[in-house]
Amino acid sequence: MRDWRHILGRPARRKVPTHRGRPTTTTVRIALGGLLALLASAAADAQVSSKKFPLSTGQAVPVGELEAVGRLQAVGSCTATLISERLVLTAGHCVCPSQMNAVGCASRAQFTLTDVRPVDDRSTPQDESRTRGDVTVWGNVIVHPQYTAGGWLRKDLALVVLDRAVWEVAQGIQPIPVAGEAHRVAAGHSVTLVGYGNTGQGCAAGAMGKRQLTLTVSQVVPDAIRFNHPGDVSCPGDSGGPALNAAGWVVGVASWTNSTDESTYRPAWESLDWIHSVRAASEPQPVEGNVVVSGTSRDLDAYRPPRQYRLKDPPAAVVGMAIASSDDVVYAWYLDGTVSAGDSTNLTSRRRPYAYSLPPGKRSADIIDLAIARNDHVYAWYRDGTVSSGSSSDLDLYRPPQPYSLPPGKSPEDIVGIGIAGSNDRVFVWYADGTVSSGNSRDLDASTPPQSFSLPAGRSAQHILAQGIAGSNDHVYTWFKPYLR
Repeated sequence: MRDWRHILGRPARRKVPTHRGRPTTTTVRIALGGLLALLASAAADAQVSSKKFPLSTGQAVPVGELEAVGRLQAVGSCTATLISERLVLTAGHCVCPSQMNAVGCASRAQFTLTDVRPVDDRSTPQDESRTRGDVTVWGNVIVHPQYTAGGWLRKDLALVVLDRAVWEVAQGIQPIPVAGEAHRVAAGHSVTLVGYGNTGQGCAAGAMGKRQLTLTVSQVVPDAIRFNHPGDVSCPGDSGGPALNAAGWVVGVASWTNSTDESTYRPAWESLDWIHSVRAASEPQPVEGNVVVSGTSRDLDAYRPPRQYRLKDPPAAVVGMAIASSDDVVYAWYLDGTVSAGDSTNLTSRRRPYAYSLPPGKRSADIIDLAIARNDHVYAWYRDGTVSSGSSSDLDLYRPPQPYSLPPGKSPEDIVGIGIAGSNDRVFVWYADGTVSSGNSRDLDASTPPQSFSLPAGRSAQHILAQGIAGSNDHVYTWFKPYLR
């Protein structure tokens, strides 16, 4: 973020972007003011060393949480957020050398997901997916067309279109959606800031990984979300990082801060149309689109070859699908907190998207997959190793989250799909290594240990979006993500 000591009355000193490693100064002419303003500023500067900075004194983000927030390298080191399978949101000044215009901005940037599970490289003898590490993807930079046009650091936003979709390089990463106007924040709302900035008093210590802090919004005006609390000043490296609302959606992007304890984030909802337009124009279109097959638990296309399927419009990331045992209606739950009902090729043909609720402390991004039992109870498995039971709109209506166990050597991040057989309520679980086990909702290999399964030509287990089992005939349906050959 920017650290701007705004002094009225004479040419003032302003630090250059704080995402760079060592601050230098540049002269900025301000028209009005006098000696008192200069003295006040000096006093404020003298107090900086005793300040505490929120993200540096906030909590470390636990491993496996907020994995879509990563590091960005372009002009300097910043924070950025994966908001779709190929699109990353950050601050404009993170990719542009000037805070006054868009001249000389970087055309390419590196986005790094930290401490995640990479996709296994089948060309090596090691299984890279078993060890957490950093995964870096290059991408093309697109700066907001109005960056700085309305004033200093206005529309301080940029997007990076990644060369590869996230599921091609890392497992289990759930993009974080951008909130629209209906989910904007206001003064008094709680938000969570996330960043990789420096730590310690006065931002004097180096970065110590991804940190988060929840605090209250002080003011929201056009083009600015402000935090005006003692010590609430972010550090170098936090620039471009997200402010997340209570639903976990991106509402703002870290832009700048000053010595009077005011931090400014640029509202993401004000630029949502631009974000959607870049996504539509820049993300590669899949050769085969979204396809679904049906077969058995160990031969996924034994009964039906790939067919196209339609998601809801506007699109949103899917967190799970399931088939009702009583009537074979297909339900799809989305990252934006809605669920739709339809058939295997049109997921909204029966019912348009409606809201669903989660157990306390759970978010949509925590869901691994869902399945529906013979009594039409919906089961939802989560990344923290728990499973709940409820309805399509209330995921813990019948049973709160309880622990479940996996086969030896497997983790929740290895799961790519779950289904419940309508004939006997047996739970089938498919894994990223190409194996499937069966059991019950809390013991996923109680009946059979992991065994290999086959896929349609040209597909891998990493392409699986979700799975479900029809109640009428126990046919297994597998929905795949779009991909490029």
